[in-house]
Amino acid sequence: MKTTQLRPWARFIFGFVALNALVGAVILLFLPNRTDTLFFWPVNPPINAGLFGALYLGGATAVSIATYRNRWEPVRYLVPILVAAGILISWVTLLHLDKFAPGIRLWYWLLIYIGAPLLALGIYATQERDGADWMVRVPVRPFTRRIAAFTGAIVLGLSLLLIGWPETAVSQWPWPTSPLMVRIFAAWFGAFGVGLLWFQIERDWQRLYQIPNLMIAAAGLDLLMVLVYRQAVSSGVTLWLYCGHLILFALVGGLLHWAQAKRS
Repeated sequence: MKTTQLRPWARFIFGFVALNALVGAVILLFLPNRTDTLFFWPVNPPINAGLFGALYLGGATAVSIATYRNRWEPVRYLVPILVAAGILISWVTLLHLDKFAPGIRLWYWLLIYIGAPLLALGIYATQERDGADWMVRVPVRPFTRRIAAFTGAIVLGLSLLLIGWPETAVSQWPWPTSPLMVRIFAAWFGAFGVGLLWFQIERDWQRLYQIPNLMIAAAGLDLLMVLVYRQAVSSGVTLWLYCGHLILFALVGGLLHWAQAKRS
């Protein structure tokens, strides 16, 4: 398969994003009771820090792989996800500026999530001008594409609804949470929705299969966090609904793999 190398500055940016996400993951996963001093706002209760850290860990892994491989075409799928995450998290931040630690931590957070979409678009434009390859060698099957489009539209739509109106979710959440945390989680999953819609643009499975892998990993890590913090979780219908949506998310990732591998 023809591939083009990442520009050195593009590789540096991907590496910085990966390191930034990894540091966030370490703080949230291993120091959840110190987010008031080490993170950008106090994340309470610790289960929320664990869930957020799990998402950071998945992102750090994906971008680290991209940086290590140093090839543009297999990591092009990251651009729509990073752009969507940056835009949605910036929107959430502006809705909750009063919850963030003032000063340098707030400015750093804004720099990352406002700058990330711009830098990602700059990487995309530059790498494409270098003669990037779009040749389809392993075509995405029509059924695979339909699953991705249907799921992506639902995930993105629900995420936007939760960002706009989080109060009902907060009142039904299986542990104490806040509109900020609901919106943050919704922003992350909204970025996954945009990634699934990218299946309508990119047509080569070898350049897309990491998206369902990320879906399975994110859902699995979040379910693990619910298990780790099970003492803080209220049992009942809402817990089953929460875990059910994560299981369904992972199953869709598996379904994409199955649909693509299925022989005609």
